Amino acid sequence: MTTVEPGGLTPDEQDELWRRITNLVVHFMPTDSAHVLLTYRALGDYTELPVMVRRVSDGGLELWTPPGELAELLGRLRAGMYRPGRGTWFQAAAQVFVDSRFEYRYTWDEEPPWDGTVPPAAHARELAVFPRDEGHVPGWLRERVSRAAAVTLGGAADPESAAKEALRAAEEAAAELGADASRFRIGEVADGAWCLVPEGERWAVFWAQGDERLERAVFDTAAQAARYFTGHLYLHRAAFRDELPPDAKRPAEEWPIQPAGDDIGLNLYRGKRLVTLPPGTELDRYGDPSGNTLYAAGTEFPYRSHEPDQERDEYHVYRLRHAVRALTGTAVPWFDQPGGGVAFLLERPVADLLADGVLEEIPHRTVAPPSRP
Repeated sequence: MTTVEPGGLTPDEQDELWRRITNLVVHFMPTDSAHVLLTYRALGDYTELPVMVRRVSDGGLELWTPPGELAELLGRLRAGMYRPGRGTWFQAAAQVFVDSRFEYRYTWDEEPPWDGTVPPAAHARELAVFPRDEGHVPGWLRERVSRAAAVTLGGAADPESAAKEALRAAEEAAAELGADASRFRIGEVADGAWCLVPEGERWAVFWAQGDERLERAVFDTAAQAARYFTGHLYLHRAAFRDELPPDAKRPAEEWPIQPAGDDIGLNLYRGKRLVTLPPGTELDRYGDPSGNTLYAAGTEFPYRSHEPDQERDEYHVYRLRHAVRALTGTAVPWFDQPGGGVAFLLERPVADLLADGVLEEIPHRTVAPPSRP
């Protein structure tokens, strides 16, 4: 699997992805097919991909389950078409014909007609992964984000639990935005930082500059203060970042996803960041399922920077059935290995994800291996 930075695809690369999508569909479509109708919808971590086949024999339609790689390619296309400040599209609808012709169209602003129930957290996640200028946030998305925040930050049964949940959500939001940890504080005051702290029975948010409290605002609940705190971070996110890569701003032990089992530590990866892997992503692993560190399926062993003996461990290939949060990074040279492979530390151990049906083991990979570093 090859990862794509948001907004990193040129028009020619977008066309090439559509050709790959078309070739994949044509290769696997049922024999009695005239053409395939596919609709890919996405918001944050949530995706839908209903696919219908038009039969040649009677002109009827039937549902078809395409290969898992199709969702991965469409997810890469969506991320690659992100425009800073503008966002990316929410739906792509396409017709793929048996002679390899294809037609497609995008929905950039209107809410797609979802088949399922979109999780409330997906709305805020969308803006964290694909930030938009205020004027480019559709009204329906703005409304849902506000509604989800009210539920997430204000739904705890007692004030103490609500406050803890609000502060946790504020910390996660700051991390998602890549804010420099020295420029904000939650629960304490630091000079030269944007602070969220309790003041008696209330909560205050302000910029601490020496003994001054600039832009100070006071709220009755931690949830209200957290919304104001994170909203300011989002609107002024450029000012809260510096030129260091995101992983240089956060100690290894402070990342929300940590190695499980006997997997190696985070210090052996550079360029760390949080991502959401779409359904259909194929990964592999040397070792038992007690760990959570995997690589893009087909990554050659030397590029993983594992101990040489680990090549004799059991080898497994997996495919995601549902979207999963992960920490990704590039392996540094270690154990006399060159490194350079892209690792993915999943949010839970492989064994847990298998038991929950989020991950499935497959006999072998069905996608091309990643290119050499």
